[in-house]
Amino acid sequence: MSEINNLSIIENIDIKLVESTTRKINEFQVIVSKNLKEGKDYGTIPGTSKPTLYKPGAEKILMLLGLQSTYEILDSTRDWKEGFFQYQVRCTLKKGETIITQGLGCCNTKEKKFKNQDAYTIDNTILKIAKKRSQVDASLTVASLSDIFTQDLEDIGIDIEESNNNKPATPRQKDYIYGYKDEKDNWVKGIIESHLITKKEVEYIGKSEKLIIEKANKVLTWWWGNKEKNIVGEREKREKKEKEKINKSEKEKASDKGKIDLLIKSNQEGK
Repeated sequence: MSEINNLSIIENIDIKLVESTTRKINEFQVIVSKNLKEGKDYGTIPGTSKPTLYKPGAEKILMLLGLQSTYEILDSTRDWKEGFFQYQVRCTLKKGETIITQGLGCCNTKEKKFKNQDAYTIDNTILKIAKKRSQVDASLTVASLSDIFTQDLEDIGIDIEESNNNKPATPRQKDYIYGYKDEKDNWVKGIIESHLITKKEVEYIGKSEKLIIEKANKVLTWWWGNKEKNIVGEREKREKKEKEKINKSEKEKASDKGKIDLLIKSNQEGK
């Protein structure tokens, strides 16, 4: 019976409408990519395959769609005796009075990032993070952007720093990442000193004394790539993008100069 119902649903689909909707989704994804700024609205965390969407980026997506967001606490624990706080929040996106979609987010004081903090002082922080996670979740769903962006890996419960190999990074790894002096005493810039890297990415990499081997390998592969595994490094991608911007700018300047020259020539001929 269910197969008949499923077949019936497919038969009743307006294929032209589906094609039109798919095309509009793809066009909107292009608009989002053009309007979101790397490092502010989204960023690539070393060792991950997709950029992660940040709160400012989620807010910009909702603005582009003309949606309003409301939030509801579904569940919470505020244990002042044991020092444990947790919130589960639902974000609802609306167009006028119509509910478009919803997103869920949660956060609690036992997450690894809070282990060295006083739980009694971050109750409001926990709530805000849960709210942010629900907003990003809803934004990715409503804009069909899950194939382009992901949530912050920490925000979906994956600890990218967790490793079975907690040995400190090697001196050579640290040299490539943080910079070093060569044999002639000249400073060779490391990855974190590149003008192509964002502040968020530098913060993720962290201090050299806390860097472990596995994380260093992820950073190096992410930045430089791996020819054997056909992985193109982030540096190469960004250098290519930068060159394209420069070439485009130079072409526009040349075009403007050409127009001015033609205008001058036209005026001279007119005289």
